[in-house]
Amino acid sequence: AHEIKNPLTPIQLSAERLRRRLADKVTHERKLLEECTGTIIQEVEGLKQLVDEFSRFARMPALAPRPTDLHRLLESVVTRYQESRPGLILKTIFAPDLPPVEVDPDQIKRAVLNLVDNAVEATGGRGEVVVQTAWSPGAGRVQIQVSDNGVGIPPEDKEKLFLPYFSTKAAGMGLGLPIVHQIVIDHGGSISLEDILPRGSRFSIELPLKPPLARS
Repeated sequence: AHEIKNPLTPIQLSAERLRRRLADKVTHERKLLEECTGTIIQEVEGLKQLVDEFSRFARMPALAPRPTDLHRLLESVVTRYQESRPGLILKTIFAPDLPPVEVDPDQIKRAVLNLVDNAVEATGGRGEVVVQTAWSPGAGRVQIQVSDNGVGIPPEDKEKLFLPYFSTKAAGMGLGLPIVHQIVIDHGGSISLEDILPRGSRFSIELPLKPPLARS
């Protein structure tokens, strides 16, 4: 990733410099100049994002679990979207008396942000997304659910969702859900997907109240 990223900045800067220096001097081929330099800049930016995502996936940090108010963490995720997406209906349904959960709050927040972001995109930013918790005192496990009434996920794609580099998005890099999956597995949990009728999807994360020994 490092070796790929090194030449990208000078490529991008060179294209931007060509555009600035020649824009006033080239008349007949000005449109071609704009198109070509624009394509170079856009594609380089896409490569940078791809390399960044790959680096983050390859260097997942070790867990740093601590007792966490899960509902406060989830509220911080929901608030972010409520402020930026006024056309979106975003609800929370929290289980009463949920005790502190021993998780890495940064990692769990990253996972939930990814699921909510996918749910918002599935609704086109104007549907309904529900973030819900449930817990079983006897089993010592807590569940986080992210539901939406969006377009749903085709059956043929469900088994591939957590595979690296598989994406249903035109501009997707296919690392978001594999990262979510890895975070959940590192916490000793599981993640599943189900359809909502008549339309929509629900991702369910199940975590122990106390994680196994963190990986190094």
